[in-house]
Amino acid sequence: MQFFIDIDNGSVISGWLIPDNPGDTPELIIKVASREDIQFKANVLRADLRDLGMHTTGLAGFHIDDSTVPDLCHLQDVTIVEAESGVIVYRRFNPERHKDRKLLIADASLLPQMRLLRGLSQHFAMSYPFADRLSLETLSGVLSLRFTDSIFVGGGINWMRYGSLALEQNFVSCALLRDPFDELAEKLLFLSHLAKNPNKSPFSAYATFTSFSDVLPQVAKIDFSDDKSLLMAFRTMSPSIRRAFRSPMTKLYGSLPEEDIQRRNVSVALDNLAQFSIVGLREHFEQFSRMVNAQLDTAMFPTHALDELPTAFELGKRLATIGLVLDLLDEDVALYSFAKEAWKNAEKADV
Repeated sequence: MQFFIDIDNGSVISGWLIPDNPGDTPELIIKVASREDIQFKANVLRADLRDLGMHTTGLAGFHIDDSTVPDLCHLQDVTIVEAESGVIVYRRFNPERHKDRKLLIADASLLPQMRLLRGLSQHFAMSYPFADRLSLETLSGVLSLRFTDSIFVGGGINWMRYGSLALEQNFVSCALLRDPFDELAEKLLFLSHLAKNPNKSPFSAYATFTSFSDVLPQVAKIDFSDDKSLLMAFRTMSPSIRRAFRSPMTKLYGSLPEEDIQRRNVSVALDNLAQFSIVGLREHFEQFSRMVNAQLDTAMFPTHALDELPTAFELGKRLATIGLVLDLLDEDVALYSFAKEAWKNAEKADV
């Protein structure tokens, strides 16, 4: 999906949207505070988009005025989303609420930090907190948006694929690293919960089910209180399941998604992390938050501790004693060790 806003002069909002299937006529929803949603289809023929081969018919443009949204020129809280996906296409900038900056947070953790993401999203006109759920084309388009300077993008954003776009568009880019064993422990507990409660989980639509669908049945069988059950789970892992769990931080920062992780990817990840504005550690989240707030010149980033599953830390310590797990996370263990050492050196330099 691609989209663009050509104009918002108060009384008129116009632009275009190309859906994933360029033969479809796009449908959009207009959301206004304290009003019912307005759903409509593209109502402007864009011959330029048709001639460029971007859309089959060219019926991909939209024109919104007072006839579509009464008192449009007097409304500040106006949001346009793509009807099927709910992806934000446009939100009016509110100088009293929104920060005129671009922020990207890349995080390999699987469990979404809902409080953090919601808190950050309210400070930006355009917000994409689960960017890893977007298609390659859509995320590339989001990172390339030129009609707004108030945008937040978060999630498992592969730096090898999207880093150059983030740098080109002057995002304040932040990477948040975590102890590999704690992350694996939380991932296993989270996936176990999803496997046993597929219809009750608020994350049922999250990308987890596509990325880890083959993993869920096996994770559901693990008795996390039994070390033998835990060990057996790693002994019987298929190659495809091992790839799903293999060194997620190195995969995110040092390789392409389809690439098989090797030790050399650690060096690539370290080189790529050097391109970020800020690199932080989960165990020093308060300091990380302060650095981000200083970079953005605002206090939008919370300094409270992140949400964690209660038993993840204890399970992480047990996982760190299993040789098969050490092999599985070899690259991330090395990457995190280098990051911790760099963090310590930076702290000493500041003293």
